[in-house]
Amino acid sequence: MPLPPHKFVVKGGCNCGAIRYKISIPEIEHRPLHPSSTSSSTVHLPFIAIDHCNDCRRATGAILPLWICSPISMITSSVILRSTTSLPTEASQRKAGPDDHEPRTAWLPAEEVFTPGPVSSNSFLTFFESSENRRRSFCGRCGTHLAYAALPMPEGWPDMLDIVLGSVDREDLDGEALRPDRQLWWECGIGWVKDLTLRGMEELPRHPDYRIDELVETGA
Repeated sequence: MPLPPHKFVVKGGCNCGAIRYKISIPEIEHRPLHPSSTSSSTVHLPFIAIDHCNDCRRATGAILPLWICSPISMITSSVILRSTTSLPTEASQRKAGPDDHEPRTAWLPAEEVFTPGPVSSNSFLTFFESSENRRRSFCGRCGTHLAYAALPMPEGWPDMLDIVLGSVDREDLDGEALRPDRQLWWECGIGWVKDLTLRGMEELPRHPDYRIDELVETGA
């Protein structure tokens, strides 16, 4: 299902709060078209995709990564300053959430943050070139994989930053707005994983938590 046509903001960040981002999505008439769009299949940017790519599976540690693929111009970011933070890494020693007291930057264009330079060098954002001209970003403090960028983008594309959908805040994930609307790199997919995306997981038992002695009723 494509993203809703109205203007809205998607917020998210890493698990420890050191890197935060906002994706400000305009009304659909102001969103650029996907360069591969046709008269019979019009796709706007951003869009949300299930990804069967082997490299992304390895990099994210997820058997089936999902991304919100957005022009980087729609994204802003705020980061905690590495040089001034004192947050313990042990959860038992943390008395408040990281956003409550740690100095952080103002909201900046994402290209100033998700590019190696003065801002990122004083943050916990870490980069890894997973293949030639392919850069991945993750939090060096909590390990959350956050984004992927191809540099440069192919001809006809705006500069993009693909954000791992699992890093989006829960309140923005709830509801139907961020359901994926296509699957990419299908030919790279693992057979049983592709089968799950087609048939679903209705046959698997459902449990309310980590215990398996209690079942959730089917349809709940």
